[in-house]
Amino acid sequence: MKFIDVILQNSQAKEAKLYGPSKKASEKPETGVVIQNPSAFHVIKDCATLANKYLPHYVFGLYANPFEVLKGKFIRADVEEFVQSANSDIVQYQLLVLILKKAQQLIGEPSNSAEPISVNTNTSSSDPYGEYESYTQPVNTAKTMDTVTIICTAFQVTS
Repeated sequence: MKFIDVILQNSQAKEAKLYGPSKKASEKPETGVVIQNPSAFHVIKDCATLANKYLPHYVFGLYANPFEVLKGKFIRADVEEFVQSANSDIVQYQLLVLILKKAQQLIGEPSNSAEPISVNTNTSSSDPYGEYESYTQPVNTAKTMDTVTIICTAFQVTS
């Protein structure tokens, strides 16, 4: 996926270079090693699979300012593909949430913030419960951008 590739290719972290080898090890765990214990095959395979899946999270987290470093490096179609894949892949979804939180902080877009308003349901002044009948209910009055727009704005995607 091009979105992930951009995150990894623009990183100075040496771990970013593990993406290809971890993919290879997840598909063929016996590559380059002699497996003496059959269960080691599954340990290598599963560890490599997890490394491959979560490496983009780790690398993205290492960027001091990911939006500045990756500014203009994405195209809208890649962002849309990434967001779409997050609908069916929990790992991609977790990365999306991480990126969205940072992007919303950068552009000042409220995540799920709501200003509480007080609603008084007490109509009788002789009610023994008095103000306990009043409660605060959050109401979201802010207009929110869609996910793709937030990410495109943060990374300054132009096309």
